[in-house]
Amino acid sequence: MLASDLHLGSWLLSSGLLLLNIVIVVLLVPTVIMQRRESGATLAWVLLIVLLPFLGLLGFWLFGTTRLRLRRRKRRKAEEALAYSLARVQPDVDGVERIASISPSLLKLVHRLDRIGPLAGNAVQVMRAGGEVFDALEQAFDAASDHIHLVYYIWEADQTGARLLDALVRAARRGVEVRLLLDDVGSRLARPPFFRALREAGGKVERFLRVNLLSRRLTLNNRNHRKVVVVDGQIAFTGGMNVGDDYAGLGQPWQDLHARIEGPVVYSLQEVFCQDWYHATGEDLVRGTYFPEVRDAGTICAQFLASGPADERWQNIHTVLFAAMTLASGRIWIETPYFVPDRPILLALQTAALRGVDVRLLVPKRSDHWLVTLAGRSFMDDLLVAGVRVFEMHGAMTHAKAVTIDDNFATLGSANMDQRSFRLNFEGNLFFYGTAVAGQLARDFRELCACAQEVTPAQRRTLSRPQRLLESLVRVFAPLL
Repeated sequence: MLASDLHLGSWLLSSGLLLLNIVIVVLLVPTVIMQRRESGATLAWVLLIVLLPFLGLLGFWLFGTTRLRLRRRKRRKAEEALAYSLARVQPDVDGVERIASISPSLLKLVHRLDRIGPLAGNAVQVMRAGGEVFDALEQAFDAASDHIHLVYYIWEADQTGARLLDALVRAARRGVEVRLLLDDVGSRLARPPFFRALREAGGKVERFLRVNLLSRRLTLNNRNHRKVVVVDGQIAFTGGMNVGDDYAGLGQPWQDLHARIEGPVVYSLQEVFCQDWYHATGEDLVRGTYFPEVRDAGTICAQFLASGPADERWQNIHTVLFAAMTLASGRIWIETPYFVPDRPILLALQTAALRGVDVRLLVPKRSDHWLVTLAGRSFMDDLLVAGVRVFEMHGAMTHAKAVTIDDNFATLGSANMDQRSFRLNFEGNLFFYGTAVAGQLARDFRELCACAQEVTPAQRRTLSRPQRLLESLVRVFAPLL
């Protein structure tokens, strides 16, 4: 009798689980299809849900239920609400319509994306050493007289995080307005008590797209991945460095890239901060004190482009990079920690290499996200067969996000060369038109490649079948990484 009861119980349990699996598949698959994602992302979700229904349900709850329409609508409302005010305070500057070394078609494209285009008169200091970056930030905070605005994806509660926080507290105590916007996922380990001193000094600390375990605001997508600092509306910082000991070079060996900017392009970074702050808090910051009179500070033509899931038609950063790659005639050199390209970027790199462009990719041998590393390696054969040269950095995590094209175009910022940066996260990149910054980044790239190991087709052929199978399996889910 006992054995019969156990058999019946086992049958009921297995039948119940099978029925639940069927229900999950029947309900979730149409939901995924109705979201009208790109076909690769849709297929990846469908496969995950069909093959592993319970894991698929959990993954879709955390990453798939983006409520993208609602977020697009909220972001659009934020931008529309500020549009009139921003137009009134916008400095009287015109975008550069002609740059001798830049394709007229590329310039026309970038003008249409932000209605301004590249701005002349900027001074840019490109920095790779974390210590140099955080020294420059602290000096700028100590010299601030009116306001300090910051957006960060990650702010660690460690030595470096405390150091910069102390500088902000000093500024707030002398009357400087301090506003710090942190992504609620990236900075989840830096809890509110860590920022208490800044709040008590009069500074404001807010979270972007808060995650609430008791509501549907549990999604881990659509994060604010930007790293933007604006001081007194005159100086700005942006790039790939978050705030933490790793980025300062106090932890594991780390390679990164950041820039300090003065000049008219600072206005664009301030505009994006105001939009992000309004999105998170509903507070309108658009007034003259945050957009002071613009002055020329140098000779560099630059443009700051933001992109995010609210961009229904154009993913600005992706669009400009794709266009510049297809127009390249000499070189395309890419430095990125995470390389998981979509089909357009992959095809642009392959066709450029096939027509004789010097295409090179520099990635870490081991990144801090092993699944992304595996997915990225699955694309290496596609690149190598077309003539792309791939280099892996050993002994250090390269976290810089930079692209140089020919001798006259370059970009650095927060966007990785992956689909999450291109379509899911809020990102921001500086684009440089002319030889100055492109030349500096090219020299850096050569030095880094000289210290890296080049990946060859012969090395790839030595991979075992299980290794290739694992890479291929992870690649199927690349749109979700």
